[in-house]
Amino acid sequence: MLCVRRFLVGLLAFALVAQGQGNTFNKVRYNGGSVDSKVDPKDWDNRLTVTSDTITLALKDGKKVDIPAKSVTSLSYGQEAHRRVGTMIALAILVAPVALFGLFHKTRLHYIGIQYATPEGKAAGILLQGDKDNYRAILVALQGVTGVAVSVGEKERGLIPVGIKTDVTKGESEEKGLRDKAADNKAGENKPPESTPAERTKGTVNVSSNPAGADVLVDGEFVGNCPAALKLTPGKHTITVKMLGHKDWSRDIAVQSASEVQLTANLEKQN
Repeated sequence: MLCVRRFLVGLLAFALVAQGQGNTFNKVRYNGGSVDSKVDPKDWDNRLTVTSDTITLALKDGKKVDIPAKSVTSLSYGQEAHRRVGTMIALAILVAPVALFGLFHKTRLHYIGIQYATPEGKAAGILLQGDKDNYRAILVALQGVTGVAVSVGEKERGLIPVGIKTDVTKGESEEKGLRDKAADNKAGENKPPESTPAERTKGTVNVSSNPAGADVLVDGEFVGNCPAALKLTPGKHTITVKMLGHKDWSRDIAVQSASEVQLTANLEKQN
């Protein structure tokens, strides 16, 4: 473990010294971003050069972008890089779709996101992929010239080289869980409360009257006015409908579990 740590520290020191002359990485994939290119995201033959003041991405189809180091606003790694640059795509800021190639691949894929401001002040970004042998050096070189922390998910923090300043974000699964919980809570605001097991065993008795608005009594107890939807426990009940100036109307019914009955009380006027 100590040997590995010393190797990584040495790698960091080497990269910082080399920045004055520029670091060039030839094994780089372009997965999408502000460069309008048709390069296959599976192709490695692109060139990334990092000097003390400029980050240059030269693609195999001839497209090229020069990013002033001082214009870089964000660096990111792994799933966080894909999420950040992908969000810019969703906002229609970038011109080349971010490829989903290998996002859920069993083998670890080393995504690197660079977000920056154009001379016009607009947001831009590119999503790259380094390989297992150069992604650490790429991150070291990029942070060395920009001074920007690398945003990374909690689960991938251990893959960042020693000495790199990081900004640890919530893992994707935790973030998704929070989004889902918020969505459930919002949906619950408009969702009618679910019935309890006891309510589900009750029967429904819909009572209407002619004329409308008569009082309704169940087993001698006032429960409301017509029309009324009564939830009654299974068994025998007496439904009474009353209105001033009319004769009382009454029915004895046997309510069944989960049943629904319609009653209409035609009230006769009193002499």
